[in-house]
Amino acid sequence: MLRSCCARFLLKSSIYCGNPDMPDVEFKEEYYDRLYREGDRTYGRPQSNPYYPLYQKVVDLATKERLGSILEVGCGAGVLSGMLIAAGMDYSGFDFSRVAVEKARARHPNGSFHTGDATQAAPYRASYDGVVCCEVLEHIADELTVIEHWKTGAVCICSVPNFDYESHVRFFRSETQIVARYGALIDIGRIERVPVSASAGLSWSEYFRRIRWARHEPKRLFGILGVNRFRWYAGWFVFVGRRR
Repeated sequence: MLRSCCARFLLKSSIYCGNPDMPDVEFKEEYYDRLYREGDRTYGRPQSNPYYPLYQKVVDLATKERLGSILEVGCGAGVLSGMLIAAGMDYSGFDFSRVAVEKARARHPNGSFHTGDATQAAPYRASYDGVVCCEVLEHIADELTVIEHWKTGAVCICSVPNFDYESHVRFFRSETQIVARYGALIDIGRIERVPVSASAGLSWSEYFRRIRWARHEPKRLFGILGVNRFRWYAGWFVFVGRRR
């Protein structure tokens, strides 16, 4: 479910709110298949991906946790997967988009990828020490069912956004909201904030166009330029804990 199309990565400020239960519609498999087929740039270098700051934070946290084996829930087209594999981790991942899984397999022929529904038990039969779940929970209406399938004691590294998007069914404005939503299932030990890169994956003309579009929104403009980027532009909360 990880989206790689930076051109579509715009905030919907008109409905920007802090309600983690906002009644948006959950998008189905066809939406993500089309996104990966038509919109995914399939970046050859992770550093050119708009999600690179998030991915690097996840790899750093997984390394600090000394995880031997990782199961990635929602592997997308395999960008984060490659970074975890390169870090020496025993990796397996799945996604419910067949197109995304095909791209992940093409990118990492020796990787372990399969198609699966995160809300069902079958994809979790593999052996793993930790779960990585980035940019997934906000897309699933009943995402608590997903977490319930993770084995007790597993280290969980997850991310959720602080911004809205057409395929989000929720987003978060504070660490308190995250603990309230997931604390009963995950013993959350730490939550970190990662600001979105405003320029990764963009040409210079695209970047300056983004600045021009924000010229009448001072906070957004300063956020794009790097001032208080997490709050004024966009970012992710990354939380780490153990499945209760």
